[in-house]
Amino acid sequence: MLKTVFLDKFDPGSPGSYLAEAIYAAERLFGVTITIHDHRALLFDADGKPLLPGRDHHTHPYCRAGRYAVPEWNRSCLAECAFQAESAALCELRPFLHHCWKGVTELVVPVERGRTPVLIFYAGAFRGPGAPPAGFEAAHAALPPADEKSVSDLARLLTLVGQGILRALESSRESERRQPPSRKQQIRKFLDEHAHEPAALSDLARALHVSPSRAGHLVTAAFGCPFQELLLAERMTRARNLLLSTDYPQKEIARCCGFGTVHYFSRMFRRFYGMPPGRCRDAKKNGVPGREPRKRTEFI
Repeated sequence: MLKTVFLDKFDPGSPGSYLAEAIYAAERLFGVTITIHDHRALLFDADGKPLLPGRDHHTHPYCRAGRYAVPEWNRSCLAECAFQAESAALCELRPFLHHCWKGVTELVVPVERGRTPVLIFYAGAFRGPGAPPAGFEAAHAALPPADEKSVSDLARLLTLVGQGILRALESSRESERRQPPSRKQQIRKFLDEHAHEPAALSDLARALHVSPSRAGHLVTAAFGCPFQELLLAERMTRARNLLLSTDYPQKEIARCCGFGTVHYFSRMFRRFYGMPPGRCRDAKKNGVPGREPRKRTEFI
């Protein structure tokens, strides 16, 4: 007798566990560790709780070994992944292999929205062509090579997973999925997509197909505050989330959240929360600048 067994269903109201299991499944299938850099602070619920906790930093044992014990290593890792690899992702918007200073190769997959990367996946670690640090020779030799077919398959999968995550987050924010979006939902969607940019009330007006004065009235009616105040609150929420859940430098957080300079960001953060950004975050290790890391990328 044929029996039907139903599996779990995606719940737009609580997407965290479903998304986490999807990432775990990809790790099991390909034997990798996956890290996700969230450039728009999207992977948080309404209370600021991370939907994918611990995914913002590299947890592979080879990557973690010695990173915080040797002062300059953490700074070198940040320079490699938070700046060099992500600069390549910003320029090319396609998957590539990145070879880091520690002798590791990682697959980097940018996930874009509107021609801008909003999520960046790192998958690895694979044995790279560079020499490992002293004492890491055996661990380096035990890493799997970056097989071309497997890496290409994984790149395609992570691209689709990333787009699926963005759609899942969009669904979780829709309170009336079968009804046309309300003005409040349209304004909320505009902030989700443009708060990291130098957005103005006139930009919102164009998106809503109304005059700037009408757009201003709609914002005040829906949220009880002017547009610039609403925009600042969105940026501050994103900045707080990134400060509390990532190792991103304040300069990077300022850029991700739409602030022109880190000084302006710090001043506005202090005004908004009553404390400087450094006091808000749970700071990790403070290393001294390391050597200039090697960088090579291979686009696939």
